[in-house]
Amino acid sequence: MAKQEKVSRTKFILLIVANTIDPTIGKGCQEDIDSVRHMFKRLSAEMDFNFLELIVQGEDYGQENIIGSINMLTPGSNDIVVFYYSGHGFSYEQDASKKYPQVDLRPHPSSDDIEVINAHTQNLHDLFRLVKSRGARLNIVIGDCCNSLIEFKRKFKGGIEELRNKEKAPVVINKESCEALFCDYTASILVAAAGKGEYAVSDDQLGSLFTYNFARSLKLFMKKEVDKSLGLPWEKLLQETTDATFDLSKTYDIGNGVPGNQKAIYNIEFRETLY
Repeated sequence: MAKQEKVSRTKFILLIVANTIDPTIGKGCQEDIDSVRHMFKRLSAEMDFNFLELIVQGEDYGQENIIGSINMLTPGSNDIVVFYYSGHGFSYEQDASKKYPQVDLRPHPSSDDIEVINAHTQNLHDLFRLVKSRGARLNIVIGDCCNSLIEFKRKFKGGIEELRNKEKAPVVINKESCEALFCDYTASILVAAAGKGEYAVSDDQLGSLFTYNFARSLKLFMKKEVDKSLGLPWEKLLQETTDATFDLSKTYDIGNGVPGNQKAIYNIEFRETLY
């Protein structure tokens, strides 16, 4: 009798980087960690993925540890890597060519000297390329941070109290829907929570608005049936998240009575997986 070849389980590698020690957004960042971690851990259990996680937060937060953690990733050619960042970000006014934000990777306590900021920042697109270079089949890089002109704000007054008191929806899995998202394609997806010049709002109880809506949209998508003939479902999922985040951001005052105007940007590179 021919010996059957053992098929290895798909690894789901989750790398979370969160600036939980920051005095203004630390609580929201911790909420983001809990939301993202719970959702993907539950997904992996239901889909029989081999779930591996690494979280860089608190006193460990800093450029050396973050870049080092990415370089330590060892996915196989059929594995999944999710890099999720929650913290501060900004845009250089003089560099209009870069639409994705600079990610603020200063260790704490941090200096506000511009030379220190410049030495401890990476563009989200560069981190995306670094994650892709590790060789996973599916790469998802999400940066939930501001994309405004070098002002470190994320916490604003306002919001909807009803949402803060609402219980979180459980993670319910429809395996075919999850296969459409996580198994059927070779893809690399880059997402920034705010467009150039925009703030990404953080709420102590909801967490970051994009992350909050991404978790809600993904939970809804994972439990319903999906029409695979419509192609890659990430486009619809991310557009729904973008629209919901834009609407919710308008309930926050970002200064002088001006409502939020947060609209995520994203790029999807994909092809069908042949196996």
